Amino acid sequence: MIVNHTFKSIAITLFCSLVSSVILAQDEDQKKNDKELYRSSEVLYNKSVKALRNDDLVESEKLYYQSLKTYPIRFSAHSLAIKKMEIGDVKGANKIWDDLISALNSKPQVLYEHATGIGGFMKLSYESSADFIESIRRIKANENFKKGDTRVAQKETMIILQSIKGSINTDDEKFLYNQAVQVCFFNDDFESMKIIHEIAKKAKYNRGIFETNVYGLLIEKKYDEVISILNNTLNSGGENFMTSKGLAKTILPLAYYGKGDTENMAKSLEDIGRLQNYDNISYYKALLALSSKQYESAIALLTEAMKPGVILWVKYPKPAIHRFYIKRAEAYASLKDYINAKRDYEAALVYNPNYQSALDGLAKLESTKITNLKTDKIGPEIKILEPTNMRGLKIVAAGKDIMIKGVAADPSGLKSIVINSLTVFSKEEGDFWGNIALIDGVNKYEIVATDMAGNISKQVFEIEKVSSDVAPIPIAVIEKPGKNYAMFIASQNYDDASIPSLENPIQDAIKLKLVLKNNYKLYEENIYTLFNPQRFDFKKKFLELREALQPEDNLVIFYAGHGIWVDKEKKGYWLFTDALRNDINTWVPNKEILNMIAELPSRHTLLITDACFSGSVFKTRSIGSDAPPAVREMSEKISRVAITSGNDTEVPDQSVFMKYLIKALNNNKEKYLTAQKMFINQILEAVMTESKTEPRYGTLELAGHVGGDFIFTKK
Repeated sequence: MIVNHTFKSIAITLFCSLVSSVILAQDEDQKKNDKELYRSSEVLYNKSVKALRNDDLVESEKLYYQSLKTYPIRFSAHSLAIKKMEIGDVKGANKIWDDLISALNSKPQVLYEHATGIGGFMKLSYESSADFIESIRRIKANENFKKGDTRVAQKETMIILQSIKGSINTDDEKFLYNQAVQVCFFNDDFESMKIIHEIAKKAKYNRGIFETNVYGLLIEKKYDEVISILNNTLNSGGENFMTSKGLAKTILPLAYYGKGDTENMAKSLEDIGRLQNYDNISYYKALLALSSKQYESAIALLTEAMKPGVILWVKYPKPAIHRFYIKRAEAYASLKDYINAKRDYEAALVYNPNYQSALDGLAKLESTKITNLKTDKIGPEIKILEPTNMRGLKIVAAGKDIMIKGVAADPSGLKSIVINSLTVFSKEEGDFWGNIALIDGVNKYEIVATDMAGNISKQVFEIEKVSSDVAPIPIAVIEKPGKNYAMFIASQNYDDASIPSLENPIQDAIKLKLVLKNNYKLYEENIYTLFNPQRFDFKKKFLELREALQPEDNLVIFYAGHGIWVDKEKKGYWLFTDALRNDINTWVPNKEILNMIAELPSRHTLLITDACFSGSVFKTRSIGSDAPPAVREMSEKISRVAITSGNDTEVPDQSVFMKYLIKALNNNKEKYLTAQKMFINQILEAVMTESKTEPRYGTLELAGHVGGDFIFTKK
């Protein structure tokens, strides 16, 4: 029996040894295979980085995904994703990080190259995929907080925070924690704030426990309790800026504002000193102005504070900007400027669609509007901005027509403007402009403004037309030079599989951006890019532009992507990347786009579209046969014109239109080139000769076109 037992033990030992040898051999084979795949992936990744340095984003992305398919490398997504963030493709950046996380999730461990510490040699070792995934989530959350989608950042941060087993110690963890707290507070998200509070307690993070408790009470509007806690903290002594005492100073003004204690709020702002950056100080001062009923000052401070931060020409929108819009809306409403108040409440909902303060504000405005329409007995207040009135003296002009521009302000909103029986372009908030004919001698003009309540105001003035050989009397007009702006929009990768993705829109947009930047007076700080946008991304970018543009500025808008025409409705639409093929509610109508362009205050706006059925933006007046007027005359009139790659037809992804547009702008030798002249001489015939599409040039009367043209000015 003993011999038999010994034999069994030896057999088991030999079997286990054999199995171990087989497993070890298999492990060595697997490791060898992984190393080969890693090196192949590394070659592709390095080529991707090189293409990215040469600004070939399309090639860089193709090579990156070939690398990822071969073998996932830990930080391979970082450079490409950051670049996409910078050019406005937030969705594309997040997809790259998500795809890398998905690839890592399929493997329990992956190879990672690191320095051995001995002679600087690099070594490949296996590391846990879970650790790599967490580090990628941190990068993704961090970048989205800084310049991407705060909703994505918040989601990733909550995953990271809930996975922390020990203390919150590193600067990275503290940054993400603080950002998550701020987002919860700005969005009045009390439930998420409670979760973060519990995370802080579990991690024994004292600053976090204090901060989440106070912000949670602010969300609940328990201002007296907050003030008591903060003042007790400030009077306790012994704490510095980096702990609760410094934090208490920065929060106290918000509690006093919520309570309506203007006097103590002013004192608390003085006490902050240098603890807050300029942007927050501007916001706090705006709140103080609101609390003090200094509404115009509040509007000016909020408008300044809303401007995006700029680092090396990359624009970073302010976090929680919906709160700025809400407060500015309250200031406008207090001045009985209900039109701008409504516009700002609606802007807040673009950034935060379910924000209750905005919804409540709009409901209150609607009620006020109904009451105001019943009681309003006063007509609009008319103010002429152009031509300059010179304190009531007659205006002397030459030419066959003249542009008249002004404001007819009224709390009920402007219904219409008529000048000498001609209805001209106007906005509900009061802006109006129109091109009016001149005859020889004295021209008498009567402006009739009608508000939404039916009240009428009139204003009369005269313009004397002189003959062409008599110099007009000089009028002292101080002209502020305008800046050139551009917004490049490209929809390329669509979510709906039934809408085919495209290959060239982003690359075409980048090519056009470079030629305008290198050859014309367009500078990086005035360039906006929006690649692979969803509908709300598109609307947000227009809001950014609306805040940046001044009435003397010029703007080029470029769109490349899918367009669609519904013959039954006789309507055209743009399709952004979240569009659904079978849901018309997810498309953006041309009419809405024209309304958004009309809201922009720029002097001259040129819309260039390279999309199917892009010619449907016109449906007004297309190009005429008469020659363009003089450049100076054109530059004085508000213009809204468009160049499209086709009429009401489909256009190919490989765009002949873009080829000749870029060529025309690159080869231009003229100091001043009008859009119409470029279209006729360089684009129309060339595109129609080489393709079956018919590009179009035309004016956008629905967006406020008066006359003249967009002028490209060479450096």
